[in-house]
Amino acid sequence: MTEKESLLTSKSTIFAAVISFILLAMVILTGMVTPLLAKILSGTEIMLGSEYFNPRTALPTVLLIMALTICLLVSSVGPQKVLAATSALLLLLISAVVVSPFSNTAVDVAMALIIPAFMATAYKIWLTARDKKGYGKYRGLSAHLIHLGILCILLGVVLSSNMKLEDSAVYQAGEMGDRNIQDYSLKITSMVSRLEGEPYQDRQASSYITRIDFDIYDQNRYSRSGSVEYITDFKWGQTYTTTYIHRGLAEELFIAPRALDEKTGEVDMYVRIVPFINLLWGGIYMMALGIIALLIVEHRNPRQSMTMVQPSGKEKDMAFFEKRYERIMEQEIRRLRSGKNRRDNS
Repeated sequence: MTEKESLLTSKSTIFAAVISFILLAMVILTGMVTPLLAKILSGTEIMLGSEYFNPRTALPTVLLIMALTICLLVSSVGPQKVLAATSALLLLLISAVVVSPFSNTAVDVAMALIIPAFMATAYKIWLTARDKKGYGKYRGLSAHLIHLGILCILLGVVLSSNMKLEDSAVYQAGEMGDRNIQDYSLKITSMVSRLEGEPYQDRQASSYITRIDFDIYDQNRYSRSGSVEYITDFKWGQTYTTTYIHRGLAEELFIAPRALDEKTGEVDMYVRIVPFINLLWGGIYMMALGIIALLIVEHRNPRQSMTMVQPSGKEKDMAFFEKRYERIMEQEIRRLRSGKNRRDNS
């Protein structure tokens, strides 16, 4: 038991968190560099998407969250309680995978890990606000704010990437669409085309643009209107589109045209719904705010950490007299011992 408890220290958990972060960074860096090396060495273009990164980054991410959670607790509670909390976290993780309350392994694991991490961070924030003052208090709160931001980013990435919905449907201009994507449906209200750009070869302009206006219905009730453009570029010989994006409190809605037929008035519209994406943006802002606050605290108190370690004037005087008293006592003990030895010899 003593050996297990000795491993649960702030230094060891921080070391484990750093190792997990390095592994995660190496996996991501490898995925980013591999397509570039393949292009340079063999001329082959490859794309590594989420199907490559998700399974390879899962284990380092799990280890990182667990190490950060234990690191928060180990400095505030005893090693036995930390060991019990770690065992409970592992049991919760296994139970979430077996029961699968969200019917998605990635979401189940993320919720089982990040919710306890949020609780540990909130507990640490409460302890910091209650027990510390001045520099230590503001520095601790800033660091915990950064930690909260990281947790929000991780949760936002997992939820948005694993719970998004996407589909496409063909809509007839002027008619209400009969294909619903979750609670949303579209109605194309108008299609207007125009030429744009300088003349190119035998054409009057370099691009042909069709503007598509539509109404968005949420649960068959009008919600809002939007528009996108389908652009054919004659100069570069390609087509591309603009995207309609509505950022709500709980989700983001993306709409873009895939193809259209002006003669029949039909438009193939792509719709994607990304829930909990605001956790990602909120986490980024929270982490940035925590970093700025930490820099301000360190800038305004550059020597505060030193003064917290160094003793005050009275403490220095007390230490001086204690050392002097110890020296006098040592001298007296030596004299007594030397006198005793002389009497014994005589």
